[in-house]
Amino acid sequence: MKRLGAAAWPELIRSGHARAYPRTNAASGIIHLGAGAFFRAHAAAYTDAVLASGDLRWGITGISLRRPDVRDALRPQDGLYTLLERDNTTLTARVIGALRDVLAAPLEGEAVRHALCSPSVHVVTLTITEKAYGLGADGDLDLDAAAIAHDLRDPQNPRSAVGWLAATLIARHAAACAPYAVIACDNLRDNGDTLRRLVLGYAGRVFPAQAGWLADHVAFPNTVVDRIVPRTTAADRVDAQAAHGFDDATPVRCEPFTQWVIETFPGIRPEWERAGVLFVDDVRPFEDAKLRLLNAAHTALACFGALLGHATIAEAAADPDIAPFVQRLMADELAPTLAPRRDLDPQAYQAMLWPRFTNAALGHATQQVATDTSAKLAQRHLPALRERRARDEPCRGLALVIAGWIRYLAGRDENGATYPIDDPLAGPLTTIAASWLSDPSGCVERIFALDAVFGSLRDDTAVKQDVARQLNAIASGGVRAALRAAR
Repeated sequence: MKRLGAAAWPELIRSGHARAYPRTNAASGIIHLGAGAFFRAHAAAYTDAVLASGDLRWGITGISLRRPDVRDALRPQDGLYTLLERDNTTLTARVIGALRDVLAAPLEGEAVRHALCSPSVHVVTLTITEKAYGLGADGDLDLDAAAIAHDLRDPQNPRSAVGWLAATLIARHAAACAPYAVIACDNLRDNGDTLRRLVLGYAGRVFPAQAGWLADHVAFPNTVVDRIVPRTTAADRVDAQAAHGFDDATPVRCEPFTQWVIETFPGIRPEWERAGVLFVDDVRPFEDAKLRLLNAAHTALACFGALLGHATIAEAAADPDIAPFVQRLMADELAPTLAPRRDLDPQAYQAMLWPRFTNAALGHATQQVATDTSAKLAQRHLPALRERRARDEPCRGLALVIAGWIRYLAGRDENGATYPIDDPLAGPLTTIAASWLSDPSGCVERIFALDAVFGSLRDDTAVKQDVARQLNAIASGGVRAALRAAR
């Protein structure tokens, strides 16, 4: 079986498995930091449609900031990979040609610098996950984060995304080359504003003479991104090969649904709207709906699903105790915190979500979704919790989600099976959570003392008491009983 690669492109076009455009003529107009599965199922797929429209300025060079794995899988395939869109009844396979190459920053620093400083590049996008931004508990740059601390010592050989952006934007300025726009595509609140603040904070320390130029000339639009992209499995490779006849070492599996909302910004950019991207003046209403409904529900399904022995989100969403609780949580506690808008109906949005959660064809693992929950809570659940507290409204469901997460941190489900905790704060969290059964109230008090997670809520006695009551309920009757009682 021949491996997927540039030589296969004409045949893929003839068979209908690739869009028809001369990809060898595409310039590299976009750099993407973090060339993982989500980016390949999302921004690269949108860009593939732009290239197929005839605008060949927008080929993508991907950059992996930590490991060469993605480069080593994709380079032998000339950047090609199969996008497998699945729902419960259909599978659609398309080979994406937008990705021209992938570089591994730790091994190819000069090539990365050259790519980011190329005059043909007008846009840099990022999917590096929330924890890689170097964001401190106070919302500013965490000077003690390993990559940031390194870059402050050695700014000409950066390791962090913030360091690379600042260094190459300033290098472009010195060479009289226009800056690129920086488009964050991670699930951070105000992701563009946040990244701008971090880059300017870093530049103010390392490149103080140029920090003002950065502030005045570089666009950091806020965005909302949405598509469920599970980890690739061996079965996906089999399906890709069966679809188009070529061996693909790194296909990407995703749901049919996709969304990208970007705040308008000046400068040269792809006409992504041709592919369905929505450009708006303010993404916050869309961001709030996604974070507080989709993402918050996803995390709740993951933690409770894992505790009740469910391997996938679809299994958790079909559970007769989890599903009613999460649906009530969305309707009664999360949706009411969204500002009313004529162009966004929370009830319609919720109705759209449940078929996505129950898409069994995705096989989206509960353990994958439950990773890094300490960072996700602050973005997905706690803003709604603070708003409800300020209005003196009940937060029973949100308190149970936090209690369920603490119980999840114990690393053992209700059937006694163990699992690893994948979280940037796994050490202190698992140490504290070890006392969830013997001392629920004390456990909650110690968890809330972690400023990196709860911030000002550490001093909210009423919230801590609510969470402690729910953790006590789990300790005394188990997860199912607590879910039933909170419905």
